[in-house]
Amino acid sequence: MSKELKTAEQLSDMIVSSLGVNEIEIQVRQDHAYGWQPTVVASPGGLIGYQRRVEEIANRLRLTFALRH
Repeated sequence: MSKELKTAEQLSDMIVSSLGVNEIEIQVRQDHAYGWQPTVVASPGGLIGYQRRVEEIANRLRLTFALRH
């Protein structure tokens, strides 16, 4: 089964929506090991805590979505 292609912006928006935090900025980039990788670049609190949550959400999303180049 092939994965649905999404742009980096679409994937970022999906992660932000899942978090339920509007004051966060996430960049998604291509990654050779995982296909794509999100990075928290701005958040209302500590970046490390949000980064862990973002990576957990990304792990679930990677099962369904691939990064469109």
